[in-house]
Amino acid sequence: MTTRNKLASADDIVIKVGTKVLIGADGSVAYEVVRRLVRSIARLRSRGCRVVLVSSGAVGIGASALGISHQLVSVCAAAGQSVLTSLYQQAFCEHGMHVAQLLVTAEDFATSFRRAKLTQTLRHLIDAGALPILNENDAISGCQSENDSVPAFSENDMLASLIARELQADLLVFLTDVDGLYDLHPQNPDAALIAELQGEHVDADAETRNGRGGVRAKVKAAIHATRERHTVAVIANGRTPNVLERILNGDQIGTLVTSAEAK
Repeated sequence: MTTRNKLASADDIVIKVGTKVLIGADGSVAYEVVRRLVRSIARLRSRGCRVVLVSSGAVGIGASALGISHQLVSVCAAAGQSVLTSLYQQAFCEHGMHVAQLLVTAEDFATSFRRAKLTQTLRHLIDAGALPILNENDAISGCQSENDSVPAFSENDMLASLIARELQADLLVFLTDVDGLYDLHPQNPDAALIAELQGEHVDADAETRNGRGGVRAKVKAAIHATRERHTVAVIANGRTPNVLERILNGDQIGTLVTSAEAK
């Protein structure tokens, strides 16, 4: 049985949704994409999967609403976070699901006590039937002093990886606006999709306009998560219909990332 075939048995799943999945080039929310993703997550839950969602998008939504630059991260995040949460709340409510918002900073991973408390809260929410939705608390997370140590994460891709490791997730999915990792820039006609990475680093220099992650950050975060040998990661296009179902069905979709020791 291949690694992709085994994804059907994944019980604990962390899904990270990127800004450009949720927001179009004109700055508007892609409501139909949101509805499709929510419907897919509801289906995973009905299969008995324990799901945690890490979602970007607050900065992009806030920038569009206020008509200001995305570079004013804290201001945009403060303006957009409530809109993003409300969007999810309304969409999941149609499927009879409750959501719970958690805004996280690097300090939540600074000590074993804080990490344990965050993990405990996530598990309690899941047991209570709620879907935890996490986002970096961008309104304050950039306020570090020069004496602070290197943060545990600086964007939502690594946050998703850290959450996957804390929860010992079976599967970590990065949903972005490209079909996966390519050996060349995706706009190059000679570019080929890399179907699988196994504990290797690829120089994926693809940045987003509105987000701070890009494919490079996703590869880094995926490799970080899959150091736990039972965890696998998939980087895929979040605008592909039924992308989550196809991943769990073992379809050849996106880029699969496994540990170097994976069999």
